[in-house]
Amino acid sequence: MSKTRALWIPFEAADIGQARAFYLDRLGLSEVDSWSTAKEHGSVIQVVPGAYIELVSPARRHRGQGPLAMELATVNDVDARLAAMEQDSITRAPGRYPRGHYGFEVACPGAGDVMVWTEDRSTGGR
Repeated sequence: MSKTRALWIPFEAADIGQARAFYLDRLGLSEVDSWSTAKEHGSVIQVVPGAYIELVSPARRHRGQGPLAMELATVNDVDARLAAMEQDSITRAPGRYPRGHYGFEVACPGAGDVMVWTEDRSTGGR
């Protein structure tokens, strides 16, 4: 199995513009990606190489932190991790997210959800 490539900390924001301005203008961090669809707006902000804050609006769960996220190299790596999970712990079925990445979410006992995903845009996956 491949190693984790990056750690992402997603936050769901009621106001993406205010949240983005805080991290970029007040904390001086850099935006490395953004997207806007009919259903979702987001921004990826680099804290240090390999560590990112991802802002997403609208908030779907509750305002604040979404699932902790681990980036893997390929769709096959994500599917291998999925195969190792107990199916009743899956909280979001594997598939493409609005930004285009592929992954799934799983419940971490007593600590919320974890997203396992990849930027790999190749076909495949479940």
